[in-house]
Parts: sequence; C-alpha cells; structure tokens
Amino acid sequence: MFHLTRLALLLLPAAALGQEYSNEHAGQTVLASGVPEPPPSKSIIIIGAGSGGLAILKTLLDLPAEVREGWDVVLYDQKRGLGGLWLPDPPGPLPNPPALPESPVYPLLHTNTPHPTMTYPNFTYPPLTPLFPSHEYVQQYHADYAAHYGLLPHIRLHHRVAAANWIGDEESGKWDIEVHELNPAAPRGEPLRVEKRSFDHLVVANGHNHYPHVPEWNGTEGWLANTPAGAPQREILHSIYYRLPERYTGRTVIIVGAGGSGRDASLQVGKVARVAYQSLTPGTDPTPGANVVPKPRISHFTNTSVVFEDGTSLSDVDALILGTGYEFRIPFLSAPHSSVLAIDPAPTHNSTTARTLVSNLRYIFPLYRHIFSLAPALPPTALAFVGLPVLVANCPSDLAQSLLVAHAIANASVLPSREEMLADLVKREDTLRAEGLDPYYVGHRLISPSETDHDYQDDVVEYLKRVGALPQDGRKYVEEWRRVGRADSRLLYRAWERVVHIGQQRKWLEGVETEGQWADLLTRLAEWQRAYEEEHGVPAEKYISYE
Repeated sequence: MFHLTRLALLLLPAAALGQEYSNEHAGQTVLASGVPEPPPSKSIIIIGAGSGGLAILKTLLDLPAEVREGWDVVLYDQKRGLGGLWLPDPPGPLPNPPALPESPVYPLLHTNTPHPTMTYPNFTYPPLTPLFPSHEYVQQYHADYAAHYGLLPHIRLHHRVAAANWIGDEESGKWDIEVHELNPAAPRGEPLRVEKRSFDHLVVANGHNHYPHVPEWNGTEGWLANTPAGAPQREILHSIYYRLPERYTGRTVIIVGAGGSGRDASLQVGKVARVAYQSLTPGTDPTPGANVVPKPRISHFTNTSVVFEDGTSLSDVDALILGTGYEFRIPFLSAPHSSVLAIDPAPTHNSTTARTLVSNLRYIFPLYRHIFSLAPALPPTALAFVGLPVLVANCPSDLAQSLLVAHAIANASVLPSREEMLADLVKREDTLRAEGLDPYYVGHRLISPSETDHDYQDDVVEYLKRVGALPQDGRKYVEEWRRVGRADSRLLYRAWERVVHIGQQRKWLEGVETEGQWADLLTRLAEWQRAYEEEHGVPAEKYISYE
C-alpha cells in the first residue's frame, strides 16, 4: 500500500500541488487551475525524507488542529523513496569520482546497535525483525512510519531544493526557495520543472552523510600514477563508493579510520584481502574481530610507498578505503546559490562574532542546541536543523529536536531570547574546552560527559515541560531500557552473533511485538550472554551474516 500511495503522489500533475511552476526547459508555464486558494497562515518547508524530516513532519502535524489551521507544510526530497541514507542507490553502475553516489549504503550494511534502541517512541519494528537488521529493514521502517502516520500527502519525492535565500531581516521575512522537479528516469539530468516558492520557516533535515571528507596527503598523485607493472591499478576511494568486499580479493588494502564504515570495511575486506591494514588515530583500537594489521596515521606518499607517521612504510599497497567521515556542507544555503551559510574550513569568526551561519566542515555555528540559527540576519525560528547531532540514536533524537522545533514554530515565545540562547551556546563551548575538547573540532558529535546523547534528548524535552509546552508527566524522555540497551550494544552484538550461529533467531524473536517486549528481550539476551562470557570468556566479534 505504501508503494502505491507513493506512486500516486509522484504521478500527481503539477497543478494538483496548487502552485505555479515555471518550466524553463520546456519553454512553457504550467499554472494551477481553479479558483486561487487563500494564502496559508503559516508556510513551512522541510528538506529531507530521512529520520529527521519524517520526525519534524509528524510533529508539526501532531500539533492541535486549531494551532496549525491554515498551515502549509511540505517536505521535499530529491530521492525516489523515503529513508534518507538508508535508501540504497538506484539500479545501475555507481558514478565515478568526483560524481557522488546517491547513498553510502552497501549491500552488507546492517545496524551496529540493536534496533529497539533506535526507534521512534511508540513505533517498533515489525515482529521477527533481526535484532541488528540489514539496511532494507531500516529503510522500510521509515516508509512504514510515514504511511502509518499519514505523512505521505505532504511529501514530494524527486524534488531537489537548489537555492534558499532569506528575504528580510532579523525580525521578519520570507524564504525564497527554488525547487527542481527531477526526471525520475534521469535524476542527474535537466529538471522537468523549476518551481519558485516562498515560505515562512525552513527546516533542514537532509542528514550529513553526503559529502565525503577526503584527507589531503603529499604525494598521492605520484603514487596513483606509478602502479607497478602487472599489479591492479592503485586507487584511493572514500567509503561512500564502497559496496562489496570481493573487489579487494587478493589485494593489499589500507582501511583508514575506525568509525562505522571503517569498522565494516575492516570486518568484510579483512576476510578476502591478501593483507588488510587499518590506519588509526592515536589511542584508537583496531576493529574487534577484524583480520587487520594496525598501523598509525598516514604521513605522506612517495611514488612507490605509503609512509606512516612512525616512519614505517608499505610498498605493496594496491588500494585505500577512506572511512574518514563526511563534511557539513549544505549547497542550497551556500554560495553561489545562497549567502545564508558560509563555508570556511579555517574560520576567523566564532559563535559570538559570526555575522552569518558558518560551517568549518565539522561544525555549523552559531546554533542553539544544534537546532536554531542564531545568525543575526534572520529570526531564530526562521531556520532550524533536525538531525545534526552525531553518535546518537537518530530517530528518538530527531523526534526530541522536532518537538522543540514544532512548538517554537507555533509560538516563538517558547524559545528564550536570542541573547539567552547565545549565552547557552557559549556555555556549552566553554564546558567542552574545560574538558579538554575543542568545540569547533568536536562539532556536533555528542562525546562529552557533559552532553551525552540521551541527556541531550532529555534536556530538550524537559525544557518544553518547564515552559509549559508539554505536560509535566514526571518521566524522562529516554527510557532506562534504551540507555542500558545502547550501552550494552557490543555485548548484545556478540549475543546476537551467537544466536544467529546456533540458528535460534526465531526462538528469541517469536511473540516480541511491543516496546516493553523488545526491552525485555534486550535484558534477557544480555543476561544470557554475560553468563556465557563469565564461563567461556569474551569471544572475538565477527560480522553477522544472515545469508
């Protein structure tokens, strides 16, 4: 049913959307038919149909009908389906660098935390879902969420926001938005239509796994150009291009990084490579269970070798996989399309002196609670971000943020004054410095003891209760079982490996449907694994395979 509904939306004629379209490429203009509707009392554009976009769309629609009467809420996403980064590439070959794939998803990707801890509150995965599901389950979960809560009529797929400019000042104004309707058969080609619209509020929820961070080392061009005769062509590829480990069978590979993609590449490629090395920052351990040789950070390249910071070198390397993360870039807010967000990898301004929003590629500032723009050129509720925090359970975190955004859009007085919000931001940055962390390097990663992912969510929701936007119910937003389950992720991962190995998935999953039953499953599984490890020791982790 979901797919039929989505298809129906995609096949709606332009006029059915009630807006004027300029079709510059076909040389004609398509106008809405019928009597013009009165202008909305408030208009809101959301960009991105992943966990953040769906969360803010639902939260806005959950506001009382009398509050949102006359509102126009629309969500645009350039992809063909829902789920954000969990939606894999369309069929066909990957683009060659520097062109980017639509998605970083690879066929063997599955979650590294148990799915009950990742869900939107009160909306579980279906019965019998593996505890650490593959990406197909996660993408379908988002599609099911949108269908279940009636979000689809507000979503426009195959629509890319090309530019967003604020026309106004710090008190009032409008967003001037340019939207390109893409050709589903050729989404990278010329758009079918170009639409110009204005909105009161812009919510950016398009994620931060689009633009790969590729470190620069001296000598890479010479190394790439001097592949030894008879050897595979040397290559350096970011993990956004990684798909299957078989590409590296029998080759000598360096995997750079130990984050999510570096971890998975190490576990997968280590099985098939002649030798796999993992280049790590100081103090970082190699991926548990991976067949890799740890190496320090790369220093530079020569025509024949990869040289590391400890002075050692390797001359037989065929390929590098860069699990080096992504940069915070938002093209439709940045030059040449817009002047709202300045891209400056080495900024001279900080949160108190910046005249616009700034991204140093790790951190967008100044933002209140990683959400609201405090740039002096526009009102705080004009521009909000959902989903910037890193190292969080995205669905519950995005929903907590969305509650604050929705209530602030409905009533701007929910927020403190701009001066109070800026003081709160400066306090956060000062706290990080006192803990020995650089806030402009840490960015939106919630790694500080003073700002854990669960405490952050609780604080956002508790603030809404203090100001009367939500009822005081005496409960934390993040349930204790979510905290424990996420803290026990590694233990539960080893437990689920054992469950899969002995073929007992159905035995553990049968009859588990509600949140309470999933929470109980996590408790029982953790106790089972602890008892096993007390007797047998901690086993080496492997890569779970459901094949």
